[in-house]
Amino acid sequence: MGLFGFMTIGQQAQAVNLDSGFSNVQEDLASERSEYTKMTTYHIKNPKTNAYLWNGTHTKRLYNLKNYPTYTWYLVETGAYKGNSHWVKVTNFPQTKIGWIWTGYLKKGYNSKGYQVLTSRYAQPKYAGSKYHVTSKTKNVYLYDWTHTKVVANLKHYTAQTLTSINSIQVMHNGSKQWYYHFRIQNSQNKTVAGYVPANQVAAGKSTDYANKIQHYPNEFDSTADYSKYLKQNDNQKLARSVMALFPHTPVDYELSKAAAYNYSTASGLRFFSDYFSDNHVTGLDSKYTDLVSFDAVTNYLNKNPKASNAQKLTMIKSLLAKAGYPQAKRDTLSNDKLGIYFINNVKVYGHRQNWYGLVIAQPK
Repeated sequence: MGLFGFMTIGQQAQAVNLDSGFSNVQEDLASERSEYTKMTTYHIKNPKTNAYLWNGTHTKRLYNLKNYPTYTWYLVETGAYKGNSHWVKVTNFPQTKIGWIWTGYLKKGYNSKGYQVLTSRYAQPKYAGSKYHVTSKTKNVYLYDWTHTKVVANLKHYTAQTLTSINSIQVMHNGSKQWYYHFRIQNSQNKTVAGYVPANQVAAGKSTDYANKIQHYPNEFDSTADYSKYLKQNDNQKLARSVMALFPHTPVDYELSKAAAYNYSTASGLRFFSDYFSDNHVTGLDSKYTDLVSFDAVTNYLNKNPKASNAQKLTMIKSLLAKAGYPQAKRDTLSNDKLGIYFINNVKVYGHRQNWYGLVIAQPK
């Protein structure tokens, strides 16, 4: 699917009808194939002169190019108006402004002012789909709009977020070329915003700034060491840390914790992973373990009493573990077992409360 070539044959015929004010309309194949490096580019010849983009019937002025003096315009179609063949349909890079204009108002080539997009790439993993993060909470790392004139966000405030590249663009500024990554983030107002960041200002790999992360879902960790760091640092894992202390000789295991979350848990308020909560377990997660014990009474209690204080919850957890045959004296002997634990403990995410509790012990096979 090309950037501009996203219509069916029938739709293309309709588009020609929409451009009924023009004749001999021919689409630029490079634009259809999203081949930015091959597309014909224009910029306004005289920024002080009115130069309008018109609709397809030439009955309405859409945009005045002198209001966009730094833009480069990409050729979409060529055509004629009242016998004059020097008309082109052009668009800006994100296709938010598109229309017909007489080429006498234009000059071929990229605009020498501002930041110009030379090419856009989506191929994975080199140009899209890879994970990045910002390492410094003090150094400014700006998320820009495509014109590089508006700051969408300062990423030094979002070091806890893992940034997944949507695509990459190569930008020219003052004759120098540089790659940018396109990211989406959740800003401080819980709104999703998107923009571009110079590739050399972000580090490869996911964020491990767990202290400032609201929560992580079970599949977002790399290893037991990585997951243990999250449990140790995250402010919303205080109850989990207290429960871990009840098993002083039973180390946390990440794979077992995923099994606890997906196969032996209770949850409420979740907007994601709802497909995991069914009668069917996620196969393979607990296949490496034996003698697995799931503390269902504990997770059911926690899910039904989310507003109880952590101290109240911990007192009840101790009582329920003892009733299940695991008083402190027995828990002190569980040195051959591993602990699987995953808690989302009444955390407000996207405007509502989420709870997810899984707690098991098992022995590796």
